[in-house]
Amino acid sequence: MEFKYFVIILSVVSILFLYFLSTLSQPIEIELSEISNFEGKEVIVKGTVTNHRITTYGSQIIEIKDILQDNTSEVIVFVGGETLVEYGDEIQATGKVQKYEDEWEVVVDDKRYVKILQKWNNITTPLWQLAENPSKYLDLNINTSGIIERDYESYFYLTDSEGQYSVVVYYDPSLFFNISEGDKITVGARFVYDSATLRYVLMTNQETNSLILLEKRI
Repeated sequence: MEFKYFVIILSVVSILFLYFLSTLSQPIEIELSEISNFEGKEVIVKGTVTNHRITTYGSQIIEIKDILQDNTSEVIVFVGGETLVEYGDEIQATGKVQKYEDEWEVVVDDKRYVKILQKWNNITTPLWQLAENPSKYLDLNINTSGIIERDYESYFYLTDSEGQYSVVVYYDPSLFFNISEGDKITVGARFVYDSATLRYVLMTNQETNSLILLEKRI
């Protein structure tokens, strides 16, 4: 009888030990600023896509950063395949940490281990955030809203309801012809620095960006 209980206890201990070993082998979620402490380890990282491109071998290089943190940590995610990410998307990647040409990167063998947590056009960024932290959003796709204050041939000023913050929006009037001054709109555009005018602007294009009319001026 005692031998029977011993076998049961031994089985339970063995199961618990195997479970413990499995937890050790599971990738852990880390902050981007901690990546240098996990060389050779399997990790999970999250961040906003700031750049991406396809290599000549069909792999994808995605650069991410945490725009919510007050640090400038950026990490490269090297993916063995192409994913449908866009600038400004929030993603999660699972892979192994390595250093390549003095830059830290997370190597993802299968594109299935790159998940889009939130598309950029589902994230609303108020104008005051763009104005107070422009470097955080530089070169990202941005979704924001406001009122058209001044409309010119190919650009207009988008301002908040209090008239405190504004940004220049460049657009193609042949594509977006149903808007006018005083209209309330949502803008989906790339936030860039215009070296000619020395200011940050929103730049729309036909492929990924949009102007959506929310309310016509009465």
